[in-house]
Amino acid sequence: MKKYIELLKAEGAEEVRKVPTEKIVTAPWTVYRCRFGCDTYGKSHCCPPNTPSWQETRAILDSFSYGLLFTCRPENNVTPLAVKTARELFIDGYYKALAFGAGPCKKCTACNPKGCNFPGKTAPAMEACGIDVFLTARLNGIELAPLPSPAAVPTYVGLVLVE
Repeated sequence: MKKYIELLKAEGAEEVRKVPTEKIVTAPWTVYRCRFGCDTYGKSHCCPPNTPSWQETRAILDSFSYGLLFTCRPENNVTPLAVKTARELFIDGYYKALAFGAGPCKKCTACNPKGCNFPGKTAPAMEACGIDVFLTARLNGIELAPLPSPAAVPTYVGLVLVE
């Protein structure tokens, strides 16, 4: 995994942790936050209700042993970096590699209703799939807290599952 940790860091990741999937927490409230806190809910292929439910995500996580959890700033780096890393892993023989990004997809001004225009270049956000990003980060040694003010610089978290 050293190669992929180095790739993540070279591309802008600040922290990278190899984490067991048992320490990735899912919860139903995350989708509620998307539904009542984000204006892209239901408007993107990468947002609920178009993403796996928290139960489906838990089942996916349970079919993996570990993942690479990483942090980045700004938000726009997380999803492309997760997708790039998952692609590298796949090419190198890790055929089950899956990427999870952060925040809503911003590739198009509006999603194509027939399907994603960039299926190989984007991934749903961890939170959109029911992952409790804050608790997952904390359980894996990454300090993450809600922003104290709108002017504070956020830390974004991505995940690449590996088997």
